[in-house]
Amino acid sequence: MIKNEKQYGVTKSNLKKFQDAIKVITKSSSSKNPLLLKLQIDSIQSQIDIFEEEIKMYEGLKKGEITKVSRDFEHLSCGIIESRIAKGYNQKQLAELLKTSEQQVQKYESENYSNISLKRLQEIVVVLEVEVGATFKFDKKSPLIKSDFLVPLGVNPDLIRNKIRSRGTTVKMCT
Repeated sequence: MIKNEKQYGVTKSNLKKFQDAIKVITKSSSSKNPLLLKLQIDSIQSQIDIFEEEIKMYEGLKKGEITKVSRDFEHLSCGIIESRIAKGYNQKQLAELLKTSEQQVQKYESENYSNISLKRLQEIVVVLEVEVGATFKFDKKSPLIKSDFLVPLGVNPDLIRNKIRSRGTTVKMCT
């Protein structure tokens, strides 16, 4: 996720480098194994697709073309950052509205708002003038942790979940 103009510039630069890499690989393809060539191009194209999607989202938010996003609780921090961008605020402007330092907002965002209080979250939502909704689903049969990752054949996903729980591992979002 692109969070600011600096990251936007870096992402656009990286996109160009990856696009150029595909051109170089394609030109020098005569001596390579066709399967290896396809794998290389596909992996680079996959990253290009990610860059393009991030750029499209950031530009859409900045231009006001995207006015609503739906995020689950795990990705609440993305929604906050997207709201700031859509409102046209940079981190410094949000800091001024919150009567805090720009560095504090940078820290909030670098940590994906993982260490803020509910009260502070409410203040941010009020300052950004965004509508936030919540849905609580009470299904006793659903697992405590959803599996949002692919598990190789023959590996038990419950073993992975239990290992994560036992370590107290947290997953960073919006990286």
